Amino acid sequence: MKQEELFKTLIKELFQVNTTHQEYQDNDAHFVVDSQRNGNTLTIKVQLLENKDKKEFENWLQQIDDDFFAEVLEELGKENEMIDLNSMYNSKDYKKVISKIKDKTRELAAKKIKEFQKLMS
Repeated sequence: MKQEELFKTLIKELFQVNTTHQEYQDNDAHFVVDSQRNGNTLTIKVQLLENKDKKEFENWLQQIDDDFFAEVLEELGKENEMIDLNSMYNSKDYKKVISKIKDKTRELAAKKIKEFQKLMS
């Protein structure tokens, strides 16, 4: 079906109801659609929402040293050779990637702190 035909079908369906409120979420796409009919006028509001978990995680990553983050990814790659973290991050399982990366970052940071403490002793 062509885009124009889809659009016409959508409008006809929305004119059949007085008000609509639908929320859709699929991986990175998260939006809310509200429509309201007033006689022959149809008002449609579409609001794109950010994935807050990913946004917070990406802000957290900005604080991590690039070389250290490369070590984290290298270690995760050794442990999970069959897992494509990028593909998983762009899927509904993105929270698993966030958890894996944060856990490995904490683990390696704790290991480095212990190594530095030994050097300082």
